[in-house]
Amino acid sequence: MRSVNAQAQAAPRVVRDSTRGKAKSRTPSARGGRRALSDTYGYGEALRARLGWFGNAILFRRPMLSLTLMLVLGGGVYGLVVGGHLSRLSEGVESSMAQAGFAVGDITVAGADRTSTAEVSAALGVARGQSIFTVDATEIRTRLLDLPWVGDAEVRRNLPGSLSIRLIEKRPFALWQSGKSTVVIDRSGAVITDADSGGFDSLPLFAGSGAPEAAAAFLDAARPYRAVFARLQMIQRMGERRWDLLLAGGVTVKLPEEGWESQLTELESLIVEKAILERDIEMIDLRYPDNYVFKLHNGDSRPVSRERRA
Repeated sequence: MRSVNAQAQAAPRVVRDSTRGKAKSRTPSARGGRRALSDTYGYGEALRARLGWFGNAILFRRPMLSLTLMLVLGGGVYGLVVGGHLSRLSEGVESSMAQAGFAVGDITVAGADRTSTAEVSAALGVARGQSIFTVDATEIRTRLLDLPWVGDAEVRRNLPGSLSIRLIEKRPFALWQSGKSTVVIDRSGAVITDADSGGFDSLPLFAGSGAPEAAAAFLDAARPYRAVFARLQMIQRMGERRWDLLLAGGVTVKLPEEGWESQLTELESLIVEKAILERDIEMIDLRYPDNYVFKLHNGDSRPVSRERRA
């Protein structure tokens, strides 16, 4: 963009007055030079003088004629608007700009790994040959953000006639089973899409009300415990307060509402050091501070002091 600096006002030329020895400014004065009309006639008379005989006759001597002319001009503008002539004029200008080389030709899209070309095209709503000046990048971005996999988007108009689109897609974080349906969620817990399309079997599976919002905190805490994490088959939110873990082999582990992070350390030790999963155990209850409670497949329960470590 070219910036134009305002020019400084030229200073008056200074000459010496030999009679008085003082500097004078050579500016128009009442003695020499032309007086302003307002100085001679006053503002009202100056306006009359500038308008001339015709303007003076219309504005001052024929007020009804002035009003009539104003009404005619106003009616003409109104007719252009109502009749759609201005719209057709605008369309004509846009068509001329397109013919002059400012028509949309190439549209490049980057970052669309899971977003289909058809979805992007429908969101763009731009036709080839359309004037690039009629393309609203803000509206296009808004429509792109409505697509399931799009987390952010950048739309640029490149003169004379191309568009560049860059998408940042959401990253699948986990699966959430709700009733009979399973959906893909991102790290924030927001639903991205159904998991029916497949390709998400490696993601951790959560279940229960409130699980999506708490999933990130649980996985961040559980990942360092390799033995536990490798055996996780489902992480279920219970009453939106605590977790039950379903491990490989059908073993359920009940974690307490508070301090569950430290119980992951205990569970890792039971798996690695005590080989607890190799025994005939159906359920491990870690909600009690002094005891482990082991439920066997035959229905018997055996509390074991934490000091004895099973």
